[in-house]
Amino acid sequence: MKAEFMITVTWPNHLDDDVDMYVEDPQGNLVAFMRREEGLMHLDRDDLGHRNDTVVTEWGPIEFKDNREIVTVRGTVPGEYVVNVHMYMKRSEAEEVPVSIQLDKINPYSTVMIKEVVLRLSGDEKTAFRFTVDKEGEVTDISNLEKSLLTNQGPPL
Repeated sequence: MKAEFMITVTWPNHLDDDVDMYVEDPQGNLVAFMRREEGLMHLDRDDLGHRNDTVVTEWGPIEFKDNREIVTVRGTVPGEYVVNVHMYMKRSEAEEVPVSIQLDKINPYSTVMIKEVVLRLSGDEKTAFRFTVDKEGEVTDISNLEKSLLTNQGPPL
């Protein structure tokens, strides 16, 4: 399907940590692993670390070792979007997990923003960035203001 924006989160392939991405749109819709589609947003891939690296097909197993989550925004609603990352499950021995977050505009293609944050423990949540889109679908502002998208009990329901 057509997309206007793509947000990609990656972390080192050798780490078995489960990092999740949450994206909130200007209308308050929230997309995440427990809500794969909300409004015009869709979580295309929920990566669990090494847990879902192999898919068995009728032609044999296919391995995908990249630690990567992808959210597409299939249309634009003017206003502010919030992009957060969350260490859902810390499994590796690494003290720090560098997480890269990239925002791409698809039509026409350009990379709008690349940001790296560090997550350390299960439960860590960081706002990667916020971006504002105007009525023409152009990014007009980027902010680093923190905003939690988790509930007091954990991931949003």
